[in-house]
Amino acid sequence: MNIATKRILATVFLASFLSAHAGAATSITYTVGNWQITATDLGLLPGGSASSAQAINNRGEISGMANDSSWAFHWPIWDANTGVIIGMADSSDAFSTPIPEHRNDRGEMAGTDCIGGCGRLYRGVYWNSAGQTFELPAFAGTDPLYGHVHAKAHGINNLGQVVGGAQDGTLAHPMHAVLWQNKDSPPLDLGFLGRGAYVDYSEAFGINDFGHVVGNGALGTLTRGFLWRGGRMIDLGALSGQVVSEARAVNNTGLIVGKSNFYPVTWKYEVANLNSTPSIQQLPIPSEFPSAQPSAVNDSGDVAGHAGSPNIDSHAILWRNREAIDLGIWPGGHYSVATGINNIGQIVGTGTVAGDNLDHALMWTVAAAGSGGGVVTPNKTPVASLQATSSTSIRPGNNVSVQASFADPDNGPWSYSLLWGDGSATKGNIANAGAISGISPHVYRKTGTFKSKLTVTDSKGAAGSSSTITIRVR
Repeated sequence: MNIATKRILATVFLASFLSAHAGAATSITYTVGNWQITATDLGLLPGGSASSAQAINNRGEISGMANDSSWAFHWPIWDANTGVIIGMADSSDAFSTPIPEHRNDRGEMAGTDCIGGCGRLYRGVYWNSAGQTFELPAFAGTDPLYGHVHAKAHGINNLGQVVGGAQDGTLAHPMHAVLWQNKDSPPLDLGFLGRGAYVDYSEAFGINDFGHVVGNGALGTLTRGFLWRGGRMIDLGALSGQVVSEARAVNNTGLIVGKSNFYPVTWKYEVANLNSTPSIQQLPIPSEFPSAQPSAVNDSGDVAGHAGSPNIDSHAILWRNREAIDLGIWPGGHYSVATGINNIGQIVGTGTVAGDNLDHALMWTVAAAGSGGGVVTPNKTPVASLQATSSTSIRPGNNVSVQASFADPDNGPWSYSLLWGDGSATKGNIANAGAISGISPHVYRKTGTFKSKLTVTDSKGAAGSSSTITIRVR
């Protein structure tokens, strides 16, 4: 079955589903300590036996998976505000099961396409905003067996950059952490932390809007989390007294989440300082559980994940202000896990539900008890980034190109001002955080040394500036 036929069938299926099941999501609200939690069951497809929510973006679009009465998988997109399916994404082909692991604010997704159960064959997949799927390129020169069917994609940022892993064509076929600049670009090899005792290994799981990448790598007999930026991979280390660590996600303020041995942790670094050393801190674990695993983090520093054994007895957990909030399980169910969180604080995941004991896609929101459903948080200052994408040593009359972006979880729209250092500036307004398009190139017409800097101001007057770029015209 080709992609065009699958899209036609998916469109017909979606239309019939929406007609019969609009508003099918159900919610319950309960109090845990000082928190009011609302859990929403996003439901199953007609006749289906399972659904799961994998990721959510800042527009409230939830991506996931669900099967129908014939056990065929579909890739629904739910509206977090209504719980209704608003779209369907494509599959790669009829013989594989792509898992959409992350969704950006443009509606693009990245994930891994499992072929025959994902044991030995898999490929990195990108979905565009229309839900069309594309296979990501593999390493050049790999042999037919360890070529395109040995790559994985795990994360995508708002610039459309994708990270994951790809195996090479050498005898041991080690996995390398890689970065795809777009769906058509060859994978950039991010390297290894060091030599592995048994096999060299690295794999990337998260990327923020500044192009900073986190993941895991072998270091001797250990596995350690890493941060890659500025062309360099560094070891994130482990908690005192522990030896291993894993990094799963990174936000736009320099907060990395993961675990060290069985303990959930965060690392914090300065996004504008390439010499900043990440510092590790342990997150609490609910008392009835021996371990916990963070999976996602938003720009406010809220962390989502689970405690316990996933798919057995785990509970979805929200860490807010370093407090572990047990999101619990749906009444009558036996487990829940959280896999994604957006800047609004909407959390998504999967859990069993009373009545059928089947996996259902779930969503949670958490507010202070008695607040009427809202949480008042202080205004965040925009975090601006400016990076040169061309040479910064030029002749008069030539130009310099830059990549400008910013992160801010609240209080848009925003204004921006890019001072080029020669007395000119590029200014404008933008409705969504992320990349600022159309801001360069800029022509320098006289000799000298110039300092360029980006400043972004939110609707409440909080302004954040990037580090400067030095341009030499001679």
